[in-house]
This record gives sequence, structure tokens and C-alpha cells, in this order.
Amino acid sequence: MTTERRKLIEVALPLDEINAACKADKGRAHGTIKNLHKWFAPMPLPAWRALLFAALVDDPADEDKRVYLLDVIKRLVANGADLPDDDTLIEAREILAKQFPDGVPTVMDPFCGGGSTLVEAQRLGLPTYGSDLNPVPVLITRTLTELLPKVHGQQPLHPEALGTPKSKGQRSSNQAHDGQTSLLGNTGAVRTYEGYDGLMRDVTYYAEQIRDQAWEKLKASYPIQPGETPIAWLWARTATCPNPACGIETVLSTSWWLSKKKGDRAWIQPRVENKEVRLEVISGQRAGEAPPPPKVGRGASFTCLGCTELIDEEELIDQGRNRRIGLRMTAVVAERGGRRIYRAPDSTEIDAARAVEAPNGVGEIKLPDNPRWFSGPRFGFTTQADVYTPRQLLTVATFADLVAETYETVTEDGGRKEWADATATLLGLGVGRLAQFASTQARWTVRDNVSSFEGAFPRNDLPITWDFYEINVFGEAGPSWMQTFVSTLRSLKNVVGDGSGAVVRADARTTTPPMKSLIATDPPYFEAIGYADLSDYFYIWHRFALRRVHPDLYATMAAPKTGELTAIPSHHGGSSDAAKRYFIEGFTETFGNLRKSLFPGLPMLVVYASKEQKGGKDELSRWASILTAMVDAELEITGTWPINGTGDRRMIGQGTNAVATYIVMVVRPRDRSAAPCSLGEFTKALRRELGAAVRDLQAASILPVDMAQAVMGPGMSIYSRYASVVDQSGARVHVDDALRLINSVFGEVQEEQEGELDADSQFAVTWWHKHGWAHGPFGEADQLARAKGISVDDVVRAQVATSKGGKVAAIGGDILDRGWDPLKDDRPTAWEAVHHLVDRLIDGGGEAEASVLLDKLTQRGLADSARALTYRLAAVAATTKRTKDEERYNALIDAWTRLTSSAQGGLF
Repeated sequence: MTTERRKLIEVALPLDEINAACKADKGRAHGTIKNLHKWFAPMPLPAWRALLFAALVDDPADEDKRVYLLDVIKRLVANGADLPDDDTLIEAREILAKQFPDGVPTVMDPFCGGGSTLVEAQRLGLPTYGSDLNPVPVLITRTLTELLPKVHGQQPLHPEALGTPKSKGQRSSNQAHDGQTSLLGNTGAVRTYEGYDGLMRDVTYYAEQIRDQAWEKLKASYPIQPGETPIAWLWARTATCPNPACGIETVLSTSWWLSKKKGDRAWIQPRVENKEVRLEVISGQRAGEAPPPPKVGRGASFTCLGCTELIDEEELIDQGRNRRIGLRMTAVVAERGGRRIYRAPDSTEIDAARAVEAPNGVGEIKLPDNPRWFSGPRFGFTTQADVYTPRQLLTVATFADLVAETYETVTEDGGRKEWADATATLLGLGVGRLAQFASTQARWTVRDNVSSFEGAFPRNDLPITWDFYEINVFGEAGPSWMQTFVSTLRSLKNVVGDGSGAVVRADARTTTPPMKSLIATDPPYFEAIGYADLSDYFYIWHRFALRRVHPDLYATMAAPKTGELTAIPSHHGGSSDAAKRYFIEGFTETFGNLRKSLFPGLPMLVVYASKEQKGGKDELSRWASILTAMVDAELEITGTWPINGTGDRRMIGQGTNAVATYIVMVVRPRDRSAAPCSLGEFTKALRRELGAAVRDLQAASILPVDMAQAVMGPGMSIYSRYASVVDQSGARVHVDDALRLINSVFGEVQEEQEGELDADSQFAVTWWHKHGWAHGPFGEADQLARAKGISVDDVVRAQVATSKGGKVAAIGGDILDRGWDPLKDDRPTAWEAVHHLVDRLIDGGGEAEASVLLDKLTQRGLADSARALTYRLAAVAATTKRTKDEERYNALIDAWTRLTSSAQGGLF
């Protein structure tokens, strides 16, 4: 075992506070660094802030001093998605300065992603070094941690005059420039800008200039009706009905709804006349329903609007590959007289859109033939250009070309290199953000009372879309060009003004920081996300706009694929085994390389999370691969922490049990004196130590759906402390075998916890496991009850089951008596506690009523057993595929910390 002095992160963390802040960060849609540009699976900022601080400070081995340091961390994340208070940051920086009197270490992230690791390192006053093989994350992180701090506090070239309306982008002829400051001649004083406000002003100014120049080039393609401002044009794909007796060009819509706003419902009403589909827009309705869409079930199957014959996926694949899938404008969303309207398109709008020819040489990058993430190629949409309509492609290309000229424009206006770099780069990132909402991936989503603009990548894929909106990029509503910067520039408030860092494009297997560092990273998740393949979507536009500003990033036509440390079979001849070997070997080399750059005495932080929804063999393989690489690189896991990665929305109704927890592994080089151990010794250690670890995870309210993943951490901490684990024959026990054993012991721990429940609840768990909420025979129930030293009458009196007509059923699947009070019940049980909590949380009065009940359960001594039972029931629901029940139990654990805090603090 390592003999290094332990860091705080290896001993204690205030998980409840960190997880609450992470939920707030994930739940915030605007005003975070995520809004600067899309990247995949970003780690919440508050988590990195807390983790980095705890990895740097020594554990004081004194309870009072430890409580003080934990309180500092709590205050660092106390504001949730907002930044910490200045006095707390100053205090944290002073603590780190005392810890490192010769100078604080650099923080290195070799998979820099969206930049959150390094932004938070700079917030703590630490220099940073970032790298990635992919130019897109390098650009994002370079902007946040290298370019922006260099221009913090500087004044714009084009300030606004005090007391005058905001500029619409018209350049004043009497502006003079002196360095970074411009005065407006005799017109009076100008604003003084603080922080990044000056940069935001110039970016807005040049964005307006670009918009106006683009309009002059493209206005013929965007006809506008008098008195109206278009917001978006809605489109749907079309196909020819294969029925010989029909043969019409039918519309492949997934929904006819335009608006469900109360008192202003709108939809499209299709009808067929003379073998032609006509689309009428019905709007301004107080009541009524849109007709059912032609989309049928999952996959790509539609019914013909004329003859109702099924057009199945194979037919659409054939038509698509023969370029016979068309496009049709279906409706227009506009603003007239200050209100939103919905109408049918006129012939001028349709003809203008159809007349546009896609520019040559733009977006000719091939889409991977990988249906998991790219379904378009199956239907004949084979290139990045095919993700856009011709008008969208021409429009985004025009903006990218104009941004490419901005660097010279800024320098001609008097801006220094650092200012021109930052301004042009933010505009280039804006082109990427615009593309996210200006392709056929943009979906018009209608929910109750809300119609919203969704862009590309709500999930980490590029599926074919059958209907979509085309935003008016010149407008002021929705994700237009200028609205893009309203969102993007809000993120700058999170960027550190005095940060110091460098970011390069490099391979993690060979990159080396200029000095020894704290290494903290969130590496690729095996084959969960096709980072390089997906990032071409942005790369092509960044390259057009920024290759003169960042020539080191754009030497290739597409994002580099060779060398990406993922286990994607299509990158390895379709072989899953070859992809897995490549991943393990690559990360073994990576961890071996990174060891050499570790600052003396500091651990390495590695964040990992499987995104598999159903777990099982695939999830085990993912974890086994990254852990095998760590062990083979002679690293020891000295601590593991589960960090909640969900937003603050309740799980119920989200339609998924996707993993919501990041596992933070604290690793160090394994001590050279570490000895091998036998399989029996390893098993004994697991049984001795895993129970306490499971209880700690449950106390941290880790979602049941994530527990099997979270338990791997403490289990592997035991495994990795030994030089090797060997079986009776002397053969090495590999990581995947160790993980199976960890899962087995975890099951034993759960069974032990079930055995600690009251007998009535034990009966109910066993009965429900077999029968669910259905009835079963009395004789079977009688045998089960007797084995537990009770009778069926006992469980009926305890209100955990009903017995009627020779049949027995567990109670809890329906609405319960909400007057139940455990303080007045002479025989309260853990089973009742769980199901009354679930009922009140989800079907009753919500968290307010549930927190009151939890307080009473705590007084009665039932809260801990109720929480343990909730985990057990969620596990049973998962194995028996009772998805609705599993979601309900997960929702209770998800809310547990809030319910506890509310009960103690009287928040409701």
C-alpha cells in the first residue's frame, strides 16, 4: 500500500453538498461554460472545484482541522450553479499557497474536453496545461483558459456612447483608435467596461457587422412578407408511395402539431386532393387536436397519407439511396404585430428556398457508416453536407467565410494580436453553435403550452430527421446568429480573469506538461461516444472560420480519427475484441506516461462513468477495460467517490434509467513493496470491507440504478492495492473476474441488509420478488411467513399485504392511505415506510409531504432501514424488469437528501 501522506480526497468529502451543486449545474440551461460551445458529457464545474481542492490539501489527521477544510469545500460549492463567493475563493487560494510554499502545482488534463477541469483549476489560482487529440475540445479549452484571460479587463475597440441607444452594428466614421480604447470624438463619454464586458461588446459589434454583410449576400434567398418577421420555416421529408394504385408524394411527418399553447393551439391538417397532398395550417384555436402523424412505431415506417399503405424502412432506404426522398416546406412560424403566428408557406418562400444551390466543396466529409450514431447513410445521406438543406449549407458557409475575415478587420481597427485572437475565436465558436441549430438536426418540439427550438445532439448521435425547422438566422428570435451570442457570451462570467494556461493538440500517450503536475481528467468512455466522428459536425465550420487564427488545429480536412482512445469496433475492422485490446493497451501506455508527470506527493484523479442504460456484460467490459489499464500501469486506487451527474428534474417521467453518476477514482503509483495475494484473501477482504462501503454509498444517496457501478470503486481499491491476485493454480485473477466477484459480494451485502429488516418487511420483499403486485396462493404465503417466524395474519395486520379469498398480495402498488402516521402505528414497518414515502413523493403532495413523513420515520427509527430497503427493491425491480417500480424507487433515493434537509431545516 502507498506510504505517501494522504490527501483530504482520500479520506473525506462533503458529498451531499457537492452532489446538490452538481445537480444545480446540470439543471441550468444558460449561463454556464457549457453554453460557449457543445461538447459531449461535460463534468459539472462544482465537482471539479471541490475535487481539485481536496486532492491538493493534506488530510490533517485531526478531526477539527478536517471539519474546517470540509467546510471550505462546502462553501466552494454552496452557490450551486453560481460561482462561489469571493471571500471563499480567496480563503481557498490562501490555503493552497500555504500547502505549497514553493509555488502551487500546475493542473494537467490530457483529455481536456469542454475545459471544466482547467477552468476550475484556474479559479483556485492554479496554472493549467491541457491537451487533446481532437481539435474541437482543444479550441474550446484554449479559448477558456488561454485566450480569454489575456484580454480580461481590456476596453473594446467599439464602445457604446453613454446615453445613446445600443448600436445596431453601424460603424461610426469618426471613431479613432488608441491601442485598445476608442473615443467617440465630440459625442461625449463612452462606457467603461469591466471583466470580459469589453470583449463581449466587440464580439457583439463584429457579429452584427457579419450579420449585415451576410444579409446583403443572401437576402434574395430569404423573401419576407410585409409587416412580418419570419422566425422559422418548418420542413418534412417526402417519399413516393410504393402502392401502384396510389403513387403520390406523401409527407413523412412525425407530428402535425405547431403549438399547444393555451388558447392558441395550432397544427397542420393534411388532405389529399387529385393525388396531391395539401397541407392546411390551422391556428389560433382554443380547442381541438392535431391529426395523428403518419409515423408508425419505432424505426423509419410511415403510412401513406393517400392510401394508408405502410411505407416501411426498407422502402425508404431504397428511395433514399436512389435520391428519391424529397423535402417539403410545411409551415411558417413568424411574428406579426408582436405575437407569434403560424401559417402555410407561400409560393415565393418555397421557390426561393428551392432555388438555392449548395456551395461546392463544403461539407464533403463522409459520414461514418455506423448506424449506432449515424443513421443517415443508410438512407443515402452520406456526407456532412447532406445534414443541411442547400440554403442552410450556403448560409452557414457564408457566416464562416465572413468570420474568417474578422481577424484582419480587428487588427485594422487597432486591436492587438491577443484581442484579435479572442474576438475571432469567439465568433468562430459562434459559427459552430449556429450550425447546431441551422441544420436538419434542428427539431421543432411541441409540449404542453411550450414550443421549443431543439438543436443537434440532444443525445450523442446524428440520426436522420424526418421533419425539422430552418431558423431565420437574421432574426432576433430563437437560435439565430445574434441570439447565439446572447447565449454564448453569458458563459464568459464563469471564465477566470487571472488564469494562466496553455492548451495543445497532442496524444495523451506521449504528451508531457512543462512541469510536474496534478493530473485530473475525464477520459473517453470506452465506446459510449464517438467523439472524433461526431465532432466533424463542428470541425468543418471551425476550420473554415479559424484556420488562419489556429493553424496548428486544422491541418486535416476532418477531425483526426487515428489515435483516438476509444473502443469503437468500426475503427478496428468491425472487431469488438480488437477495439477492446486497443483501448486497454492505449490507456496502459497513457497512464504509464502520465505517472511520469505527477507532482511529487499528489494523486491522479480519473473520472469514469458508463452510459449504458441496462448494465450487464457490456458495462462490466467497459469498466474492466479502464481498470485493467490502471492496474497494468501499476497504479493503485486509493479512493473512490460517486458524483451525481443528473439535473435537478425528477427521474419519474424521464423515460430512462441511464447512469447518472460519475465515479471519481483517486490513484497513485502502487508501492513497490506491494505483494501478491491469494484469491481467498481477496475475497475475505471484500467481505470484510465492502459492506461499510455500500452503506457509505447509500448514505450519499447514490441512485440505485448506479450502485452496481459505484461499488466497483471500493472493490477495485482492494484489488489494486496488491501486486496481483492469484488463484489456486497461481494464475492471475484478471480485472473482469474481480469485478464479477465484487458484484457477487455486493449481492451478499444486499441480502444481509434485507436480513436486518423487520420480519414483516422481509416477507413482503420475498413475496414481491416472486409475484410483484399480483395475487398469489395463500398456502405459499403461509409457508413463507412461517419460515420467518410470523403468520399471514401478522403481515396483514402490519399492512404490508392483503389476504382475501385464498389469495395474498403485497400492498404498495396503488395509492395508499395518506393519513398513515408511523408515530401512531403500533407496528410500523420498513415496507410501509418506503411505499408511503414513494406515494407521497410522486402521487401525493410531493417533496413537502414526503419530507414531513421522513421526519416522523426518523423519530421512529425507521429512516435508515427504509433507505436500505429502497435500494433492495430497486435492485429486485431491475432484475425482474419492473421498470416503472424501479423508476419510482430511484426517484425516492434521488430526493432523499433534499427530503432530509427539508425535514431538518423546515424548508417546506
